[in-house]
Amino acid sequence: MLKWSILSLCAVLFPLSGFGRETAAGTESEPSPRDSVRQAYMDELDFIIDCIENRYVSGRRGIGDEEWQQGVESVHSGAAIYLRDYPAVWWLWRDYSMLLDDGHFAFPDNGSFSRYELFAESQPIFPLWIQIWVDGSIYNVYDYSGVIPECSEIIAITKFYNGQRAQTFSGKGLGIGCMRLTPGEPAYAFANGNSCHQPNPRDWASFTNFLSDFSMPPWEVVYKVPGAEQPDTVMLDGIRRDELFKLYKKTGNKRRAKEELGFARKPIIYADMGDGVGVLTINSFWGKRWSHMLLFGKDWRYKRLLRQAMRRIDRDGIDRLVIDVSLNTGGMAENVFYTLDYLTDKPVDITYTYLITDECRETAKNNVDRSPYLSEADREYMMHYIDSVPDGTRFRTDTVRRMRYLPQRPKHAYDGEVYVLTSHQTYSAAQMFARYCQVLGIGKVAGQHCGGYNAVTGNAARVELPVSRWMQFQVPFREEVISPDDEPYTYPTVDIPIEHPFEEWLHRENRSLERLLRMIEE
Repeated sequence: MLKWSILSLCAVLFPLSGFGRETAAGTESEPSPRDSVRQAYMDELDFIIDCIENRYVSGRRGIGDEEWQQGVESVHSGAAIYLRDYPAVWWLWRDYSMLLDDGHFAFPDNGSFSRYELFAESQPIFPLWIQIWVDGSIYNVYDYSGVIPECSEIIAITKFYNGQRAQTFSGKGLGIGCMRLTPGEPAYAFANGNSCHQPNPRDWASFTNFLSDFSMPPWEVVYKVPGAEQPDTVMLDGIRRDELFKLYKKTGNKRRAKEELGFARKPIIYADMGDGVGVLTINSFWGKRWSHMLLFGKDWRYKRLLRQAMRRIDRDGIDRLVIDVSLNTGGMAENVFYTLDYLTDKPVDITYTYLITDECRETAKNNVDRSPYLSEADREYMMHYIDSVPDGTRFRTDTVRRMRYLPQRPKHAYDGEVYVLTSHQTYSAAQMFARYCQVLGIGKVAGQHCGGYNAVTGNAARVELPVSRWMQFQVPFREEVISPDDEPYTYPTVDIPIEHPFEEWLHRENRSLERLLRMIEE
C-alpha cells in the first residue's frame, strides 16, 4: 500500500506541480500544487464518466437519467471529501461502483485497484458476514466475534465517531444503501454480492467496508434471533482486517463463498436420476486449465469432460435432460457453441453490436480477421468497413454481413427433451447458452431468470487516462445479441418460473433443481 501510494503521488505531483514563480502585483496567484493535483483528479473523474457514457458499448447499461445523475452526484461529492484531505486517486476508485458495475467492465483493471487489497491491515472493521434480502433487510451469515447467532436479522446498527454515539441506521436502510454500490445489472450484482463480496474483507463492495467509512468500533447492534419475540442489543468490537481475512480462510468461508458461485467446483458433472432423467451440471464454460490457455490458447479439458458426460448420457438412455447452469457465471463462448453441437443441427446466427472508436479499431479488426463465422469475402469486407467508419460509429454486424456457426453433430449427440436451469447467478456465457437453447428450440429455461441483461458485453480496449496513465483502464466495445428482437437491457425470459423461497435463501440453499425434477416426474 505504501509503495503504491508513493509511486502514484510521485507520478502525479511531478508533472503537475512545476516550479513556483513570482506573480505580478494585483494578479491572481498560481494554484498550489495540492490544488492542481485535486483539480487534475476531478477532471479525470469527468473523463471516466464520459467514457462510460460515450465509449462503452453499453453506455449506462439501462440506467435511467435520475439514477445515473444520483450516481454522478454521489461520486462528485465523495471525491470532494476525499480530495480535501487526501489528494490521491485511490480514494476515488471505490466510488465508481456507484455509477456502473458490469462484470465485464469492472473499473479499473478488472476491479483489482477499485475493490481489492487497498486497506490498512490493522484497521478494525465490522465482524459480521451478512446477506441482504430483496427488500433490503439484513441477516447474519457468520459472526467472527461469535456473538450473534446465524440467520439473525440485523435490525439497527449505530455508528460511533471518536467514541461518541453518532448515526443509527435501520437494517433495511443499510441493506438498500449497500445494494446501490452496484447498479447496472442488480440481480447479478445482488446475488454475487451475497455470495462472494460480502464475506471478503478486502472487497470494496462488502458490507464491512460500506459500514466502516469514517467510523471506529464499537458498534451497537440490535438483532433478532429467528423465532424470538423481542430483539437483543449488543456492542460489537472491531476485528483487525488481516485477522478477519485469516479467519475467513481458516473457517472455510472463503471456500464456501467460491462454491456458491460454482466456479470452485468441477466444470461438468453428470448424474443419472433414473427413469430416463439425467442432470448435466455445467458449473463453468471453461475447463479451468491455465496452462492450456497460456501456452496454446486452447481449452481441451472442457471438451474432454463434455464428451465423457455425453457418452454416459447416450449409454444410460436419457430422454429427459436437465442442464443445470444455475451457478455458472460464464466462461468461453467457443465452449458454448461446442456444447450446442450435441444438442442441435440448426445453424446459429451470431450477432454483435460494436461501438468503434480509435482506441478499439485495430482490436475489432483483429477479432473479425480471426473469426471462424465469416466467409473469406465477408471477412475482408467487414474489416474494410470497420477501418472506414468514423470514430464513435455504432453498428450491428447483421446489418453489414451475416455471421453464422454451423454445428458439427458429434458422436453421442442428444435428441431428447432439454430443460435448462438458471438462477440470478447465471451470467455471461452461461446465459448466452440458456438463451440460445430457447431461440433454437432446443429446450425450455426453468428457475429464476439469469443475472445479466440480454445484451452480453465483451472485448475491451485500453483508453489512456489523462493523469493515471500507468493504470489499465479498459472499456468494452462489443455486445453479443442472441436475438435481435430482445430488449437489450432487460433480463432473459424464463419458460418455467421456479420461486426461490425466503427460508431457503436464508439458509443459503436453492432447491430449484429438486422442484424441476419433481415437475418432470409428474
